[in-house]
Amino acid sequence: MKKCIMFIIVSFCITKITAQTSKPIFNSFGFHYSLNGTGDMKGFDINVAKRKSINKTFDWYYGSSLNLHFRGASHTISGGNPPTLKFQTFGIQAESGVTTKLFGNKSPLKISTSPIIRFQSTTYPSTYQSSYDPISNAWRHTIIQSIPNRLSLGYKVQLELELIKMKKTSMSFSANFQNDTRGDVITGLGIILRNSSY
Repeated sequence: MKKCIMFIIVSFCITKITAQTSKPIFNSFGFHYSLNGTGDMKGFDINVAKRKSINKTFDWYYGSSLNLHFRGASHTISGGNPPTLKFQTFGIQAESGVTTKLFGNKSPLKISTSPIIRFQSTTYPSTYQSSYDPISNAWRHTIIQSIPNRLSLGYKVQLELELIKMKKTSMSFSANFQNDTRGDVITGLGIILRNSSY
């Protein structure tokens, strides 16, 4: 919780500082189809960020991402098959890093790298049992141990290919990859919309 509060304070101070400079700030919104783990959990990722030009080669950016993934799992048990179990994983993270503009502004290709602070919550239990109740004629699922919610540190790499560019607005295809100390690997493919504040 202290890390989240500190991130909010730092982001507010950064916004105040950058608002006083003459270089343009680019606001971006991204939406990605996303996979968590080996692809057995599918979902989506939403990202909002601000990007400030440092020079012709580098931009600095900061923002946050929210992602939601779903998983269905079935297990064969003597006496029949239980219905598919559904699990969800929710994550929110703060990120700040550097975007490298390959060949300056002449190429539509950009690569971004950043450390991340991530909070994740999941309904997927680490241990559970499934049993059939002949009296009620129904399957019962008992969660023995849940996976705790916690903060983790990690990194994120994102590749962008600019598709459309107008005076103050652009649209790019994006692919990203991230990993953290919890062991979660998340990949995504999607679109980023970006416009200049001034």
